[in-house]
Amino acid sequence: MTGTSIPYHLRQNKAIDRYAFMELISKIDKFCDISEYSYIGFGGHSLEDFKYIHSYFRISKMISIEEDEEVYKRQKFNQPHNCIDCFLKNSSDFITNFQRNDGTIIWLDYTKPSDLRNQIEEFQAIINKLLPFDVIKITLNSHAASYLPAQPGAKSDEIQKLRLEELRKRLGDIFPSAEVTTDMMTQKRFPEALCLVLKFAANLATQGRRDVSFQPITSFSYSDGQEMLTVTGIILDKEQEISFFNKTNIKQWELSNTNWRKPQRINVPNLTVKERLYIDALLPNSEAEVIQEKLGFLFDKNEKLSLEMLKTYVIFYRQSPFFSRILI
Repeated sequence: MTGTSIPYHLRQNKAIDRYAFMELISKIDKFCDISEYSYIGFGGHSLEDFKYIHSYFRISKMISIEEDEEVYKRQKFNQPHNCIDCFLKNSSDFITNFQRNDGTIIWLDYTKPSDLRNQIEEFQAIINKLLPFDVIKITLNSHAASYLPAQPGAKSDEIQKLRLEELRKRLGDIFPSAEVTTDMMTQKRFPEALCLVLKFAANLATQGRRDVSFQPITSFSYSDGQEMLTVTGIILDKEQEISFFNKTNIKQWELSNTNWRKPQRINVPNLTVKERLYIDALLPNSEAEVIQEKLGFLFDKNEKLSLEMLKTYVIFYRQSPFFSRILI
């Protein structure tokens, strides 16, 4: 929950995740008036997400939570709008004392793998405090080696077994033993395992509330220095579930994931201006294979990986930012 790591302007994949979040909220806005909601998040030193949320949806009740005092001081200095209340406290204290007064969007943007159990418990606690059509987004560190580094000389299957035991030990009774398996303990599949942990935790949190459910809407994995998993869901009134999806068309949205499938990977190539303009001119009616052939070069020495990156860009080109140097 600190803003002292990688600068926002270097987080290309996280930026795509953020823009996809904005697009999702705009779809939910068709069902309920998002401008009347409150937004709660971990703003970091620049409060970047808060700028977007206020600009896009006119939300004027906003709360940023920060536990690092120096980051908090930077927040106060950089505060872009006077409708943002910045609090110097940890997320646990905030959630314990949180009282819902109106529609809520909350983004639990965690980074520390060592706090995984606490993070999952906070996720469950906030689910229990929210009401139908409140939105929850959670980001977790999904770098497999953060939970158990590779051991020198150890075979990959041994590492996977040890990693599974470590994850089970950390999570205790909120570990879904029946679903998370040893073969998910690789870096490629570890986000999938954490997604199943969130599914299990959300089901536990709502099992006493027969009228509502936690409905996942998107799940993405990406890397901007560290591997991350992000899942966004909504508290749904079961009687209004059909009308919600009919009105928002979320199930027809190409970025949606409403049944806890494997998280969608965000890993776009770092494009020059010329490359992006060329590729964008071929979209949306060209396949990645055709585009790569027309380009005549790869984005990675591994041809398969290069094509995967290009395919990802084809999916996310509308949400992809372009970072460039400017003089002020």
